[in-house]
Amino acid sequence: MGAPFTNAVSATERKVLQTGKTDFVESYYGLKCHMGVWDEGLNPGKEDRLERLNNTDRKDNCFFFPYDPSMMFAAAIELQKRAQENHQLKNSNMYTRIGLWIAAGALFLNAVVNYFSKFK
Repeated sequence: MGAPFTNAVSATERKVLQTGKTDFVESYYGLKCHMGVWDEGLNPGKEDRLERLNNTDRKDNCFFFPYDPSMMFAAAIELQKRAQENHQLKNSNMYTRIGLWIAAGALFLNAVVNYFSKFK
């Protein structure tokens, strides 16, 4: 079997697309993400192409990284992995801080209870 025919969108076409015009791509051509995160499918149509391509929030999808015309895909993948690891580390540090505050509070209460138990 052959590979599906795909088109690349140039930097100038991306700028045109951001203005809301999708005329540079014929209705029978489908666009897709290079990494396969999204695909317009076999019958894309022009009606909601702008919504699918520009206005859909893909920030939390697995391979999303903001478009930079001078960046290669390998670099974007590495930066996306680094950003995801930093996010996980921040969450982990937050739980560690919460645990430390709980432990400090428990130690403080223990010290107060021991102090007042001496006077009984």
